[in-house]
Amino acid sequence: MLAAALVVACQRSDNSPAAGSPPAADASASPQAARPREEEPAEWTLHEVARRLTDGGLVVTDSGRTPIRQSFLAVEGRQLHVSGSDLQVFIYPDPRARKADSDRIDTVRVAPPDAIIDWVATPHLIASGNLLAIHLTPNDRLDERVRLILEAWHAQP
Repeated sequence: MLAAALVVACQRSDNSPAAGSPPAADASASPQAARPREEEPAEWTLHEVARRLTDGGLVVTDSGRTPIRQSFLAVEGRQLHVSGSDLQVFIYPDPRARKADSDRIDTVRVAPPDAIIDWVATPHLIASGNLLAIHLTPNDRLDERVRLILEAWHAQP
């Protein structure tokens, strides 16, 4: 027996795995390597907003089932609840269309210059690519987290 084990050991090349150890995994054969990478969207979608906020550690509930309308915006939005705050998300066909609306809004009051809106909480305007969002929260730290997540993807034109 001992002689047979020595013969087998001598025949084995130095690159082969030791007896009893599993063979090294071939990276090209792994399921993850074979899986095609999902294409990242070029523009914001409601799904992408919810995904990025969730990936950023925030809790997103009611992911856009509730439609919302602001008279001073050209598109209908969707209401999200993000870590206990309200986030109104407006997706435009392109950044130029979003900019046409956002340029007409007072960024401090989050309203047109000639309008007064009685928001339910402190409004914060976020513009990123084809996305315009109104975040209603008195929590400045939460607003900063949401803003950083949403503005990090697209530089504002």
